[in-house]
Amino acid sequence: MKASDYFKKTFVFVFVFSLVYRIVFQLFDGFDSYSLKFFLKTLFVSTLTALILGILNYFLKIGFIKKSKKNNNK
Repeated sequence: MKASDYFKKTFVFVFVFSLVYRIVFQLFDGFDSYSLKFFLKTLFVSTLTALILGILNYFLKIGFIKKSKKNNNK
């Protein structure tokens, strides 16, 4: 796998996880606390976190998501 593939997979996984986690966690406070500021802050923090971890994985090449290869013997 190329180094850019490690970055892409890490970035997408961390971004989606962080975004969903923050939104679900905010649900416990109620819908009143949702605002444009909350969404912008959440998007910024999720993007920054995913970018940092993606860059680290670009150099470290840790494969935490692996495809399983299946042999189709007929």
